[in-house]
Amino acid sequence: MKIRKLLSLNKEELTSLYKIVKEYSEELPDDMDDWYSYHSDFDEEPVEKKIVVSLLQEIEKLIPKEEKELIDKDFLRKRYHPFKNEIDEKVYEIVEKAFAQLRSIEIEYFSTGKAEFKKRKIDVYYKSRKYVIGYCHLRKAIRKFRTSRISSAKLTKYKYEIPEDFNKNNY
Repeated sequence: MKIRKLLSLNKEELTSLYKIVKEYSEELPDDMDDWYSYHSDFDEEPVEKKIVVSLLQEIEKLIPKEEKELIDKDFLRKRYHPFKNEIDEKVYEIVEKAFAQLRSIEIEYFSTGKAEFKKRKIDVYYKSRKYVIGYCHLRKAIRKFRTSRISSAKLTKYKYEIPEDFNKNNY
């Protein structure tokens, strides 16, 4: 049995509660074995991720949509901040494969300005753990992408050639 109105919270309190629970959820790994190996010295038992997600969803229903979107964008900006260079290894493997096979990839790329993801199709001309430089089909130009801001990548069947006059140092 769910108790809907356990606490009577105002907008600011609900917003703060949402931020606190969201912050906690960001720290929880998807695989709880990772949590236990990291926190083996503590007697603390984590709250299951599915319960935290459920709690977030309930709080979301109570706060204004615009407020939730602003908070979520702030969290995304923190996650993809330029000083955080966490690279999704599965994504990077696809980038490497695309470069080796000269095949285009479709990526989801995080835009810090708008704090949202944009789908892009790119031909990888250069890759490193920090940057990917290639032809962006959306912008119809060669662009430089921060590797840590690529959230997903999918190899396509389309082949390409790297222009002979391409020089990574120009980007």
